[in-house]
Amino acid sequence: MRVNELTNLKLKDLDFESNRISVIRKGDKSDVVPVTPESMIDVREYLNVRCQRYNATDDENEFVFVTKTQNTSTPLSNRTVETLVKKYTKAFKSNKSMSPHKLRHTYATNLMAQEKDIHLLMSQLGHTSTTTAALYDNPELDKAQHAAAKMGKRRK
Repeated sequence: MRVNELTNLKLKDLDFESNRISVIRKGDKSDVVPVTPESMIDVREYLNVRCQRYNATDDENEFVFVTKTQNTSTPLSNRTVETLVKKYTKAFKSNKSMSPHKLRHTYATNLMAQEKDIHLLMSQLGHTSTTTAALYDNPELDKAQHAAAKMGKRRK
């Protein structure tokens, strides 16, 4: 998901039985994204503390990800999500921070490498063009990076 798709999620968008999340993509296009069961377990655990910790309600139209402002729940902003991702990736990635977009890109690259299915990738990312989705499958770039690394070692 894109950051804005995440921050706009409502409780009614979560389907724990089928491990799917309904999202509004670019251009106000509705979509359904299959999610790993493990991720949905994490979301369920978050929801178990969400009401008490953030003064949120269980109303289906409430935002999923909230913070507490002046003792009431408010939706997380895109910037807050970006800040949190950078903070926690830096803590767990040898002092190197990542953006939510980089995590999305890494997921897409790994999915393409594993499944070799551009239509699955397009569906998962909400792309309408194979040209955009093809950016995640570039074996020539991998070869070029490997060759550049070898050339760099020759300098020593």
